[in-house]
Amino acid sequence: MQVWSRGFAGRPECLSEVRCFILAVLGDCDTAHVVALIADELVANAIKHTASGGPGGELVLRLTRFADRCRVRVDDQGGSTMPAVRVAEDDEEAGRGLTIVALLSAHWGVDGDEKARSVWAEITFDEVAAIPGPPANGLPRELRTRREVGMAMDDRTR
Repeated sequence: MQVWSRGFAGRPECLSEVRCFILAVLGDCDTAHVVALIADELVANAIKHTASGGPGGELVLRLTRFADRCRVRVDDQGGSTMPAVRVAEDDEEAGRGLTIVALLSAHWGVDGDEKARSVWAEITFDEVAAIPGPPANGLPRELRTRREVGMAMDDRTR
């Protein structure tokens, strides 16, 4: 098991730093891109919905790599609402982040309360394999994952 941790200012500008940190730690591979996408969603939520996004706010990103999986965890300064998957309307510009996290991770969860909390996700390496050919429906490379989400692989190209 390997563990990395880094603090970030709770500002939107830190999102690119988060992605660079993850790719530097895990390398440029499909798994690292999926972990970076999930971390991007978790950090963006912490900035938008918790005290970490306020003046002087901070958050901590923790990566733990096991033999068969990677856990990404964001420790924030708490907020008035708890993170939850919700169904966004087609015309809404936001509200899909935790749906993406739930689909791309093997498990995810929340620990803590309104004063301080951790939101985490585990990505299993054997579930992150590139699908040959161009990305389906113009999705970025990091979304091309092989997962059981109620459809066969052939269904993805329809």
